[in-house]
Amino acid sequence: MVDLDEWQMVVRPGEGEVVCFDLQARVSLADGSGVELTEQGFVVCFQGQLRAWRNHCPHAGSPLDWVPGQFFSDDGRSLVCHTHYAAFEPLSGECLAGPCARGLYPLSIKELDEGVAVPLRVEL
Repeated sequence: MVDLDEWQMVVRPGEGEVVCFDLQARVSLADGSGVELTEQGFVVCFQGQLRAWRNHCPHAGSPLDWVPGQFFSDDGRSLVCHTHYAAFEPLSGECLAGPCARGLYPLSIKELDEGVAVPLRVEL
């Protein structure tokens, strides 16, 4: 059983689908203090495998999806940031094309019979 104090359950997405979820993020500042932010994450199913990412463009900080829940390219082979059209590999998060300082920010998940457990909080 997953401790729901640290995790929340979401429905397992079907192949080529995405499920979005909210999470709290704590950003540590240089002076040792921190700021709490509400973020969004998403779980993607690609080639039968699940991965979870922050819904956060590594270049500009904007959400990747300009239409809620729409992350895949037209051909279904990559995740696309709709701000600058950067393309990311769905399983590794690696930047394939576009203005990316780095790849996507991964999130931990736990696959369970009743769905997928995703984090409630992350430290950035």
